[in-house]
Amino acid sequence: MNELVLFTAKLKTDGFNDLLLNFQSHSLSEQLQINSIARRAAIKNNYKPLGYPSLTFLQAHDHDLLEDTVGAVTEICKYGGICVLPSFDPAQLAALITLRLNIYTDPQKPIQVEPKLYAVGEPKPDSPVFVTTNFSLTYFIVSGEIENSGISAWLLVPECEGMSVLTAWAAGKFSGVTIGKFANDIKLDDQVTNREIVIPGFVSQISGELEENMPGWKVHVGPQDAADLESFIKARLN
Repeated sequence: MNELVLFTAKLKTDGFNDLLLNFQSHSLSEQLQINSIARRAAIKNNYKPLGYPSLTFLQAHDHDLLEDTVGAVTEICKYGGICVLPSFDPAQLAALITLRLNIYTDPQKPIQVEPKLYAVGEPKPDSPVFVTTNFSLTYFIVSGEIENSGISAWLLVPECEGMSVLTAWAAGKFSGVTIGKFANDIKLDDQVTNREIVIPGFVSQISGELEENMPGWKVHVGPQDAADLESFIKARLN
């Protein structure tokens, strides 16, 4: 590391600013230690020569995918910049990308999407309108099933603090009143001419309240499971 520091300082003096640090190690534990020391020095001590992202080439472990994955996870979680894998495996990459996308999220705060009216496909003003919560997993599942059905539609997503349908309903965040208020706030009536909305089957009890808070609208109770949306759409909306 001392030699790398001297070399980095010289390159900086020579006018090179976009650098990658390739730390050499003999084991995963040593690599973790080096990464930790370098990052601590750069951040806590403001040590400029180690303030560049790292580039790590993982060594293959005799085709041991688990060992390779452990090495990549260590790099992702502990200060690695760019991690080059020894082989390509779709299942491994899916797991690593999922980890990378979630490593900086707060586990106590649900991942949520922006509350608004979403277009699924290329909907027209008279296209069907669905409603769900802004919990990201729920949103992506529901929008995906609508898209798989082959139709274009509108998906109304009110503010539910990132809760799932039943959780939001139990907390009073997903009711006929809150949905109706959100639809009014975004001027839903001005954006669509269709006056029929589909609610999740698990909250069928809010249908009457929603019709009271969305005058002129007809409420359809959809399936409880998003996987049944395609058959529901073909049977009820086509």
